[in-house]
Amino acid sequence: MQGIKSPKRLVNAVSMRLQSSNCQQSTVHSMNDDTIFKTIQELDTQRSQALIDGDIDLVETFLGTSLHYVHSSSTDEDRALYLKKLRDGFYQYKALEATEQDMRRFGDTVIVNGLIHVHVIAGGADKNFNARYTQIWVIQDSSWKMVGWQTTLLPTT
Repeated sequence: MQGIKSPKRLVNAVSMRLQSSNCQQSTVHSMNDDTIFKTIQELDTQRSQALIDGDIDLVETFLGTSLHYVHSSSTDEDRALYLKKLRDGFYQYKALEATEQDMRRFGDTVIVNGLIHVHVIAGGADKNFNARYTQIWVIQDSSWKMVGWQTTLLPTT
């Protein structure tokens, strides 16, 4: 809302933003779960491929401003730190293969639980593992954004 100098313009700008937000939310609330789940699955496939391709600018478009990314090592990173480490090459994803997904919707929030195979080079260490994960997507800035990720290693057999 830069460039807004009068209180009346500020009120009008805020009102338009709220109307736009309410319109988006009513659209989401009128969509059926299957349509939303398919959208989330497609977005996550694109996010995963962008990570593998090293296209961090594209990865950034999928991440919400309040992202918390908890790695299997229990390292918790906010959006800025996670993106910095990706750009610096600290994380180099080689494979991300979700083998199971269960999605639940709560209004404009979707929680995904699943199983995933991950191959990543993290800080120079080659890591290849299977894990359970929880992922959270919300509507932010009129589109679905990932705001939470947590992985838990599965025991090796």
